[in-house]
Amino acid sequence: MNYGRILLGGFVAGILSFLGDGVVHGLLLRDRWTPILSAFGRNTKEALESPAYFGPYDIVKGLAVVWLYAAIRTRFGPGPKTAVIAALFVWLLCIPVPLFGLLPMRFFDSGFIGIWALYGLFPILIGALVGCWLYRE
Repeated sequence: MNYGRILLGGFVAGILSFLGDGVVHGLLLRDRWTPILSAFGRNTKEALESPAYFGPYDIVKGLAVVWLYAAIRTRFGPGPKTAVIAALFVWLLCIPVPLFGLLPMRFFDSGFIGIWALYGLFPILIGALVGCWLYRE
């Protein structure tokens, strides 16, 4: 594996994921976040605009996607299909599975979890396609 390219592609994928998640949570889901955060005494603007947390989180997601792509491309072949497989796997472990685990605690209703998971798929797919495109052995 080319670790330099994993880092390059992973950082690019993470930055794109960070920007996309900003659109998802700061624009598309903002109205749904307001009552949830208010119930915990949190200000929506402060909570959703925390790059010190969300930035590293998305960088790690991007690195995971490109590392996984590099690891599975020998079996699935290089290209966008393999990048999508890697993105779907990381998305599954980062968004719907943890959110599903929170359902019994009723922090979020299932409708919100479903829309969050659906919207959250697009930034990681875009990040993966670009980040994995940058990967070369």
